[in-house]
Amino acid sequence: MDILEQIEVESSKIEELRSKLPIIEKIPLNVGLEGYNTPNVFGIYKQGGGNCLGISKDSYKPANLSLFLDTIVNSCLEADLNLDLDAIDYKEYKGGKKVTFRIPLKEFEIESPMVGDIMKTSLLFTTGFDTQTKSSLTYSTYRIWCSNGAKSWRNEYAISFKNTKNNADKYLLFSEQIIKTNQDVEEYVKSLGQLAKKPITQEQLDDFYLRITGVNRKNYEESHGKSQNIFNALQNAFMIESANTGMNAFSLLQASTRYATHELAEVEEDLYFGNAATFNQTAHELVYSMN
Repeated sequence: MDILEQIEVESSKIEELRSKLPIIEKIPLNVGLEGYNTPNVFGIYKQGGGNCLGISKDSYKPANLSLFLDTIVNSCLEADLNLDLDAIDYKEYKGGKKVTFRIPLKEFEIESPMVGDIMKTSLLFTTGFDTQTKSSLTYSTYRIWCSNGAKSWRNEYAISFKNTKNNADKYLLFSEQIIKTNQDVEEYVKSLGQLAKKPITQEQLDDFYLRITGVNRKNYEESHGKSQNIFNALQNAFMIESANTGMNAFSLLQASTRYATHELAEVEEDLYFGNAATFNQTAHELVYSMN
């Protein structure tokens, strides 16, 4: 397939996706009762009705998903990273209150003791209509061997802004932010290799468990049952990971993402917006702060 044919196929796929995107409307709310003054608030709905996605003030402007898609596609082309736009994936979470566009980025082999330790990465564009979710760009990871998934653990986004009238022009182009995110991904994967070379002691391991579960190994029996269950699950996950990659900080981090992915997350969205995402972030902060 030559370059012109590829562009035509990608354009067809994108237009197919565009035709499935919902149109979001901001509807004035009125109690409809005489003598009851209505505050200046609006309901956010998909065109045609359904459940309310959020309640907003007048300054809120719901994201135009078709425009958001255009910005993503044009920015990816401008960034010139040879991204597969044909593989762009759109998903709705929490009843349509939050949405993501995901584009495969790169596959990396982590420099861990395990041969062929492959991690897939993706650009993750997020927006939402609950009036709290910002439009943002970050990245997500997926380690193939253990099927562990996570989004970027840092509270730093290449781009992040509220959906308001004053921010409408920020949809113009994300090219520089995409390039920065690509660099962030490369640095993250490199840092995982460094963690694999960082041995940890049983004392450090117990301190990690205490900080993240509240369970002190010496006083295990006095701990709450739920905390004990988390402690036990993390220990089991670490045994599995360390059997393959050794007694090091990398194994501990992967044990944490294993627990978050396979036990804490009830559905996929929890890895991005729920308790599993919060747990992953805390685990990353603790592991990377180890001396």
